[in-house]
Amino acid sequence: MTHFREFVTAEYSRGRTIRALAAMTGRSYGTVRSALVSEGVELRSRGARAARVNLGEGDAGARREELSVLLLSSRLNAGLTGRDAGARAGMSQSKLSKLETGRLVPKVDDVARLAENYAVSPEIRGRMVELASLVSRDARHRRAVLHRGAARQQVRVARAEQSATTVRVLGVGGLPEAVLDKPPRGKEFVVLMPEGVVRSAPDLVQQVYRVSMAEGIEVGIIPFFSKASIPDAGYRVLDERMVVVELLAGNVVITDPEDVAEHVAQFERLRGHAVFGDRMRYLFL
Repeated sequence: MTHFREFVTAEYSRGRTIRALAAMTGRSYGTVRSALVSEGVELRSRGARAARVNLGEGDAGARREELSVLLLSSRLNAGLTGRDAGARAGMSQSKLSKLETGRLVPKVDDVARLAENYAVSPEIRGRMVELASLVSRDARHRRAVLHRGAARQQVRVARAEQSATTVRVLGVGGLPEAVLDKPPRGKEFVVLMPEGVVRSAPDLVQQVYRVSMAEGIEVGIIPFFSKASIPDAGYRVLDERMVVVELLAGNVVITDPEDVAEHVAQFERLRGHAVFGDRMRYLFL
């Protein structure tokens, strides 16, 4: 066991979170998590949210976490990098990373193909496929609950996006589609992304370079060495009147002025940790 693994294993057992350990060691969240999994550490739940009480999400979250840990540990045991494993399964490294961190609802066929490539036992393969089916079912249920009245809500969001002059985006899963094309005149976009997210997919680096040169778009990268606490879910703030939070099973819209103000304040704190312009581009040379 390396010194790094010894340290994070010991500190995790003392109650420190993975995100806190990432900040302490200057490593990414995924690197710390992989180290713990490779040492056979049983990961703690990320914590229950109020919405989970109504949706039975406690069990759903446990199933999603069990599947993500099984996928990660099986790949590590097979001695494959994320890039190699993704190539063998016919998927991008970014997609595989999202499956291993529970940020993407899995398809049963994808999980079965990964299990086959990792040459796991029939028992483990069966459990992985079973979990994939259950997680997909959980996501459909959650989406049905979240999207009650979705038609009206989508109209509200579309109108707010069209009229907003300042759009703040925290992207934890990639660049938002709104900035991949030239943004409309009169709009200002500020996009923040963790360095680990950008490095998870080689093509994303080129997209960030291109977008950062566009007029009306400011792109900031939060470096590995930053001590910023980055939320698990990305979001976009439309002016200072609406927040659209991107969850696993769908979006949640927040319009309460105090809640919106809290997201604006959090975004600006994260912005203070980010690097922009030439300093940002220098990170990926």
